Amino acid sequence: MRNSKLCAAVLSLLLCFTAVTAEEPPYSEENFPEVTSDYVCLYDTANAQLLYGERMEEMMYPASMTKIMTAVLAIEAFDDLEETIYIEPRMWDGLIEANASVAGFQPGDQPTVRDLLYGVVLPSGADAVQALAIRADGSVEAFVEHMNEKAREIGMTNTRFTNATGLHDRDHYSTAADIALLFEYALKSPLFREIIASRDYLTTPLASSPGGLLLESTSWGLINNGEDSYQIPGFLGGKTGFTNPAGRCFASHAEFNGMHLILVTGHSENTGHIADASAVYTFYEQNYAFRTVAEASQEIARIPIEDSFDAEEIVVRMPETIALDLPKDAEITVEQDLPEAIHAPLSQGDPLGKVTVKANGQLLREFEISSDISARHSQLLHFKNQAIAFYNSHKTLCIFLACMLTALILLPLILKLTGRKSKSKKRRRRRRPSR
Repeated sequence: MRNSKLCAAVLSLLLCFTAVTAEEPPYSEENFPEVTSDYVCLYDTANAQLLYGERMEEMMYPASMTKIMTAVLAIEAFDDLEETIYIEPRMWDGLIEANASVAGFQPGDQPTVRDLLYGVVLPSGADAVQALAIRADGSVEAFVEHMNEKAREIGMTNTRFTNATGLHDRDHYSTAADIALLFEYALKSPLFREIIASRDYLTTPLASSPGGLLLESTSWGLINNGEDSYQIPGFLGGKTGFTNPAGRCFASHAEFNGMHLILVTGHSENTGHIADASAVYTFYEQNYAFRTVAEASQEIARIPIEDSFDAEEIVVRMPETIALDLPKDAEITVEQDLPEAIHAPLSQGDPLGKVTVKANGQLLREFEISSDISARHSQLLHFKNQAIAFYNSHKTLCIFLACMLTALILLPLILKLTGRKSKSKKRRRRRRPSR
């Protein structure tokens, strides 16, 4: 029976879920490692940042990466992971004829839901897929309808499922971006993270395997498993896929340097899908890190306000925090196109200019800056500032004019004083006795 109690939890997860889109990455890596896969999507789920995309919105065949959706729906469908499911012959219908990969659950076995979930993800067992699908929704066809409903619900706009196993069908398709979206959603489940991180798993005792059935990962055996395996830093698990039309596919995730990366690749050959993952994750571990390049409210500039008693200056601050996955040695520059001074009057919201933040010359963010204060015009200050400006531009003239003005002011006084002295001398001459 489907677990209706999970609806609220699922909806809350969706509210914090960010879709992978075809927008250009905020920073474009020019030296992205050479890969063999035709489809690539590299996305940081921790920071909601697309790092690289190659044909990521083009139609591709997902092969057994389809089983990520199968696991998601099964996890949401069952309350009790220890519930047993009887393996009926119809749960094997068509699998042998299609040469599908199977986990090895035989008719008459009664594995638990947990056993079957591990069987879906680790060995990519189509038998486990159909057992869970039939038990959850009554038929594989009904389960596939549910898969398409869930795809629409989480924003997989370029995906259509026609089966639950990923066996080839020309009408069964997705994109690298959609699979990254699905994988991010799946990783919100602690149980899925636990399963995907497991190298192997031993089931409960079965009729066909009294000692339990050993289920082994199709990816972990090739990764971080000694000198002859591919090395992937911070690798946390992945789901492979293969059909002849789909080629080798791989959805995986790894964590390092403050980043939680999801990588989806499609249509490679041999072990190219694992080699590509090794090359990409290694490159980003060595060269990239999550970096805070600007803090919200960080001071950018101070612009003087002229002709106003209300405020002397505007302090321009960074509107928001800028934190991105960037090369460790990226040179960060903050460039501003702002006036050297502002003349009142000024109203709150008036445009001032713009500020741009760049990494190695690439534009990361551009902000239009507006005034956050108002300032009234003062005629007195305006006259004072005009006078100071005139003086600074015409010092010699101003000094000459000042001297002339001083002379004009003092001349009457000098003449008056000179006149008084002249009269005094005349009086003294008149008073002299004659001889």
